[in-house]
Amino acid sequence: MHNASEHPVLYIPLLHRELSPPCLPDGVEFLSPGLPAAPSVTGTAPRSDSDADAIPAWRSPLLPLSEPEARACLAELLDFGLNVGSGPHGDLAAMVAALESAHDEAPFSLGRSELAALEGFASDGAVAGAASEDPAEVLRRQRIAAQKTLILAWHLEERVRELDALKEKFSRSRESLADILGVETDEELRELPALDPYSAMLPGSGADIIGPSWRVIVENMGAFLPDGAVLFTCDAEISATLRDGGAAFAPVSAEQAASLCPAWGDKVARLVVHARLPLWQVAGRPGPDAARPWLDRVFDVVCCGKCMKG
Repeated sequence: MHNASEHPVLYIPLLHRELSPPCLPDGVEFLSPGLPAAPSVTGTAPRSDSDADAIPAWRSPLLPLSEPEARACLAELLDFGLNVGSGPHGDLAAMVAALESAHDEAPFSLGRSELAALEGFASDGAVAGAASEDPAEVLRRQRIAAQKTLILAWHLEERVRELDALKEKFSRSRESLADILGVETDEELRELPALDPYSAMLPGSGADIIGPSWRVIVENMGAFLPDGAVLFTCDAEISATLRDGGAAFAPVSAEQAASLCPAWGDKVARLVVHARLPLWQVAGRPGPDAARPWLDRVFDVVCCGKCMKG
């Protein structure tokens, strides 16, 4: 029988329920990077009538850092200004550059050597000194690096939420201004030179500007997935990548849907497709990775058919 606590249905690649689409079915949980629950971002609209923030994220028992340690890790990332700059691995590359002169080597402090190792882990999965260490210790260090990567991804998603809240506020103000002026179309608003700064809508979502790579998130989520977990996504890019890579998605019956998630039935079955795939394929990789053995495991992957067609 499906045990929701031991075999959760987890969304990929987001860590925030508030960023998920309205079509998300019941029973889908979001992986916690190990941080304490964060307050809502002011101005953001809930995903549905229910309070998304009231639903706790699913915390994997495999996370090596406690909540206080994870919070301290995030605080250090922010203290060092690691959201500045860019590189081949996004903020992970900026982390190393920002700490060029740092020498703090406390157990959970992000010193220069540790961040260089974290950058190497992001690049090819290698952990410094792994060749001479006990395999269990190597895995522990890999999981610490993976958790820190997810902590940083969680922080980037928080910034996405803030940008989306600002966009929503800007849009409401713009509509109010148009009503006051009696302007009915964007063209009419653009014809008023003094109001030109207010005429353009902010393009896209905050995720289009600073959203972390879904491949990186899925790879690092994999270190904390229990065997038997079900992966669910509404992400059209992920589903397209999987189909292009040869994934054979098929419709499911109501019975199959219920076996994947007890909260699902005929209604959800009509909306989703399913395949069993190795995690390296789910992460968009061309093949297995010896440095990340957790990517070899096979999982049930469920995609929202409506989002795939969209």
